[in-house]
Amino acid sequence: VAVLLGACTSKKQQPEDVLNAALEKVERIKVAGYEIEEKVKAPYEKEWADIRHCRYIEQDNPQDTTIGASVLHYMEDGSILSAYDGTNSVTFHHEEKRTVVKDFLDTKSLSLPFRPYTPPFYNYVKSLIRYIQNTSDSIHVDVEETEEDYIYKLSIYEDRQVEFFGRAYKMPHNHYDLSEEDAYSYYTLWIRKADTMPYRYLREMSHNINEVTCYNTEWSEDASASNPIVAMDFVRLHGGYKVHYVGKRDTEKEARDDELLLGKAAPEWTLKDIDGKAVTLESLRGKPTIINLTGLGCGPCIQSYPELVEMSKRFNVVSIESWGKSAQSLRDYAAHHKITYPMLLGEDTVLNAYIGTSRGVPVFFYLDENHIVRKVDRGYAKGMISRSSEGLGWE
Repeated sequence: VAVLLGACTSKKQQPEDVLNAALEKVERIKVAGYEIEEKVKAPYEKEWADIRHCRYIEQDNPQDTTIGASVLHYMEDGSILSAYDGTNSVTFHHEEKRTVVKDFLDTKSLSLPFRPYTPPFYNYVKSLIRYIQNTSDSIHVDVEETEEDYIYKLSIYEDRQVEFFGRAYKMPHNHYDLSEEDAYSYYTLWIRKADTMPYRYLREMSHNINEVTCYNTEWSEDASASNPIVAMDFVRLHGGYKVHYVGKRDTEKEARDDELLLGKAAPEWTLKDIDGKAVTLESLRGKPTIINLTGLGCGPCIQSYPELVEMSKRFNVVSIESWGKSAQSLRDYAAHHKITYPMLLGEDTVLNAYIGTSRGVPVFFYLDENHIVRKVDRGYAKGMISRSSEGLGWE
């Protein structure tokens, strides 16, 4: 174990003392309201691909032994985006008047070693500081000092990436494993000198980088300063919205819009490629076609690209980006993953025609030469696309 806190950053405070003071400060926070700026990009992107601004209300929640906090997440326009209370999370899709409810007490969630829910800011930095102070993992910490801040740079040298969901977790091995050289985890934490308060962190992984800055914070040590957050109360407040429970099908149409296309002509579309050129489905007629709905950063999607590249040597193949990313992000992504077939920018009308309002990816549509949908695959397993095309008699 190598824990190396840099030399004294000032004559008055040692790096360990600053961390202790910062942890003591955030542990006093029982209720907080604040604004967040979050920037997101892939490691190979030169500029931030996505910048989001929103407001949070965070409550300390000792009854939740997983994350340890309850959260309200508001969009810039003041409408509520999501709520989490330790038992349920709810997400609101206001344009569609739809609410998605996730019950974390279901069998699948209980089987996980962690709860895959990104904690709010102060809960997150609390876990990060505790990890630096107490871990037996192989880590290195560099400390820098500016006129206004102490900056702690954490490098984690383990064979698995370390993420924070209420506390540190080494991400489990699975068939999407990263190579050892890609299993790195770097974190940077900014602590303001004026009040010894953490206000920014940077998380760097081989698949994703995000920087979160917290500002305009109002907080209280009094847990009764705000009514306890109960996620389902907000579902009732939006009584006109249709409620979908994750893992449960309301109707077959809602759950699997894609299946309704089997045996029918694929909906026509005209979409832009990464160079701004219009591509039509009609232009691909006369040859079997595979339409892949994908998302930038989706693990199973990334695993499917090499096979899609091989399939594109015999059939028409296009991937349609389904998560609303920019053309520049898609260009960088295609170059990084060596994608040689067309990648197109998705539009809601097209995506809705193929998979409804769900944006779960990857999804693969197999069209014959007349563009009749002959098969649909959801998710990805190695060799799946070849097996499906062979099953259709494609050669």
